[in-house]
Amino acid sequence: MKLLKTTIARVVGDFAEVDLGDMRLRRRAQAVVAKLARCPSASLPAALGSDAAVQGCYRLVNNRSVTFEKLLAGHIEATRKRALQAGRVLVVHDTTECSFPDLPADEIGYLQSGKAGFLLHPSLVLDGGAWRRPLGVIYAETLHRTEHSKRGRRSKASGIQTAKWKDRESQRWWRGMKASGEALSGCEEVIHVADREGDSYELLANLLAASQRFVIRVRADRRGRRADNPEAEWSTIKTVASTCQGCMERDVPLSRRAAKATARMTGAHLPRKARLARLRFAATRVVIPRPRYLADPVPPQLELNLVHVTEVNPPPNEPAVEWLLYTTQEIATATDVAAVVDAYRARWTIEEFNSGLKTGCAYEDREFESRHALLAMLALSLPVACEVLALRSHARSTPTAPATEVLSVQQLHLLGALSQGNLSARPTAGEALLAVAALGGHLPRNGPPGWKILQRGMTLLLAAETGWNAARSVPRRATKL
Repeated sequence: MKLLKTTIARVVGDFAEVDLGDMRLRRRAQAVVAKLARCPSASLPAALGSDAAVQGCYRLVNNRSVTFEKLLAGHIEATRKRALQAGRVLVVHDTTECSFPDLPADEIGYLQSGKAGFLLHPSLVLDGGAWRRPLGVIYAETLHRTEHSKRGRRSKASGIQTAKWKDRESQRWWRGMKASGEALSGCEEVIHVADREGDSYELLANLLAASQRFVIRVRADRRGRRADNPEAEWSTIKTVASTCQGCMERDVPLSRRAAKATARMTGAHLPRKARLARLRFAATRVVIPRPRYLADPVPPQLELNLVHVTEVNPPPNEPAVEWLLYTTQEIATATDVAAVVDAYRARWTIEEFNSGLKTGCAYEDREFESRHALLAMLALSLPVACEVLALRSHARSTPTAPATEVLSVQQLHLLGALSQGNLSARPTAGEALLAVAALGGHLPRNGPPGWKILQRGMTLLLAAETGWNAARSVPRRATKL
C-alpha cells in the first residue's frame, strides 16, 4: 500500500519545525521519512533506494543530537493542531512490546521473555467523529528494563511498599494521560480510553482530580456499592453490575481472535471466532473505597459511573462478551450509555496501530544495534504508522473509493497480472486491498486481512515492481550470455 502524495507531504510537514541544532539534519530527517512513507513495509535499502541514502539514514539515527524526544516533538505539535481543529477527540492509551531478539538485551533492554526489546507506551488521538480517523500520537514513552525479570526481592514486597516506589512502571498511564490532557486542553472534548491495565484506583483518583474524562475497562473486582444506596453493605463491582437493569440491546460485529502461543500471552483475551454478537447495555453509579495499601492524600472513596455490557445468548463453546467500564461520561439515557460503549470499542484502533507500526511499517525488522538508533527510527516511524492505519481504515470504511488512492497505476497493472485476472478493469480500494491480501495467502472466509498478510502481499508486489522496473531499464539489444 502506498500513501498519497498529500499524505506524504503531511507526514514530512510534521518534521518541518523539528529543532535538531542543524538544518541539514532536519532536511535529512524529512527526506528519510518521505521515502519510508512511500514504501512503509519495505526494507531500508528498498525504501531509501540507494546506498548513499541508507548511509545517510544510519548517520542520522546514530547522531547523538538526534533524539527520540526531539524528533517526535514536531509530530506531537502537529497532532495537537489537528485535534484542536477536530474539537472532540478520543485519546487511546496502550502499552506494547517492541521485540529485537537478535540484538543484545543489555543494550536494548529486557522483555519478560528474557529477549531484547522494550515497552512502548503511546497515546493515540482519534477524531471523535464516526470514522475515528487517527490524528497522530500526542505522547509516547519507552521503558527499558535492565534486568531479565523483576521476580525476587520486589515481588515479595507488600502493596503498601510498592505504592511508595517512585519508579513504578504503572505510573506511565498517569504520565501519558496527564501530558495528553494538558496538550489537548484547548479541545472541546477529550476522552481518555484504556483497557484493563488502566484500572488503578490511584490513576482514577488522579484523573478525577484533574477533571479529565475517561472510559476505562474494569480489571479488579474490587469492593463497591451503588451510589444511590449509601446504607447498603459493601459488595463487589461485578455483583453490583449484575443487579443493573438493561437499557438497550445492539448487534455488534466481533472480529476473530486467534489463540496466543502461551497461556500467559492469552491472559483474559480468549480465542474466538468472528461473529455478530447481541449485546445488552446497562449502567449505574457506584462508589468504590480506597484500597488498604493507599493512604492520604489519595481520597478515601471515588464515585464513578459504571457501564455493564453482556452478550445475549452467546454461541455454544464460545466465551461470552462481558465488559465493565468505569466512566465520567453521562449515563442518563440509552444514547449516553451507547456512546460510552462506542468510545471503548474505539480502543481497538490502537491495537491496529501497534500492529501497523511493527508489521505495516516493519519497525521490528530495522537492523540497528544501539538503543539510540532504534528510538530515533521509532520517532520517524510513528507518524508513518498513523497514516498507514488511516489508509487501511479508509480502504475498509470506503471500499468503493478508486484503487488509485491505495496503489499506484503501475502497481495496479502488476497486481491485475499477479491475481490472474481477478481484479476488475476499474478496481476499487476494497478490491485492491483484498487482492494484495490474496497475494499474501489470505482466504476470504477468514474475515478482514491482518497486517502480516498485507505485508506479505505487499512484499511480493513490491518485488514484482522492482523486477519490472529493472527489466524495463535493460537495453533493448540482448546481452549475450
